[in-house]
Amino acid sequence: MGLLHPDRLFPADPATRRIARALFDTVETLPIVSPHGHTDPRWWGENPGFTDAAEVFVIPDHYVVRMLISQGAQYGDLGIGAGAERDHRKIWRRFAEQYHLFAGTPSRLWIDHALCDVFGIPTRLSAATADETYDAIADKLAQPAYRPRGLYDRFRIEVIATTDSALDDLRHHQAVRDSGWGGRVLPTYRPDAVTDPEFEGFANNLDRFGEMTGCDTGTWGGYLAAHRVRRAVFKTMGATATDHGHPTAQTLDLPEPEARAIFDKIRAGRGTADDAEMFRALMLTEFARMSCEDGLVMQLHAGSIAQSQCAGFQRTSAATAALTSPAAQVL
Repeated sequence: MGLLHPDRLFPADPATRRIARALFDTVETLPIVSPHGHTDPRWWGENPGFTDAAEVFVIPDHYVVRMLISQGAQYGDLGIGAGAERDHRKIWRRFAEQYHLFAGTPSRLWIDHALCDVFGIPTRLSAATADETYDAIADKLAQPAYRPRGLYDRFRIEVIATTDSALDDLRHHQAVRDSGWGGRVLPTYRPDAVTDPEFEGFANNLDRFGEMTGCDTGTWGGYLAAHRVRRAVFKTMGATATDHGHPTAQTLDLPEPEARAIFDKIRAGRGTADDAEMFRALMLTEFARMSCEDGLVMQLHAGSIAQSQCAGFQRTSAATAALTSPAAQVL
């Protein structure tokens, strides 16, 4: 049977399991369409080699990191922040020693899958197998087939969407187009940096937003125009959706003078926490209007607080934060 049971995600009842297996058999070999892939656009633009097991499975994975921190690990021990451990083999050993903590979690499911089915490692990760697993992964990562575009082809991906800031220059997406590679990688418009007044550097972000678009982001009308300009640019690069991380799903629809007054207060740096929530709610309504205009599908992550961790943890890559393995996130 091997390390993983082939029916591990199916119901326990034999009758319903047979139905689930039959349904799965009809789609198992179909191409993957991944509308929310959480992969780094640089992977597809530059096709770099992945480095080692710790860099793939531990350091950029906020689910893994949070579990280990909850059990007493320090960010530095996991290669994050000031005084970060630079010996990735040591980081991997610490992870392997604590791997039992992940029993029953989605992280364990994905990592076991990646180790077994992607890297061909048949033994359970533990302190005793840490070094041999680390070396086996390093051997595979050195092969061209384990570079991002090689994995794209191996996993039969038809299309994958990344998540990109409104301030991103999309150069990696342009690089994909210019490369002649046949993979289809689409950007997704994520405007949190210029929508959430509590986002770090918000005022400076608005200034940069204006410079990028040629719009006056010191005014309500110019600010909305800037969003429309950037959304249009994203669409030219293939975008089909937007992505919004808000503390709540509250919406607000105001007459133009009232909306302008809230924006002016926020733009001047005089807004309160309540004003910030009102502005985010207002912008969800405005984005819905824009989606009606340009057809981009809204994805809302209500309750998402992306910057809730310590400063050291915030240094992990936003684009790779949800990774569990180079394979798992596109499945």
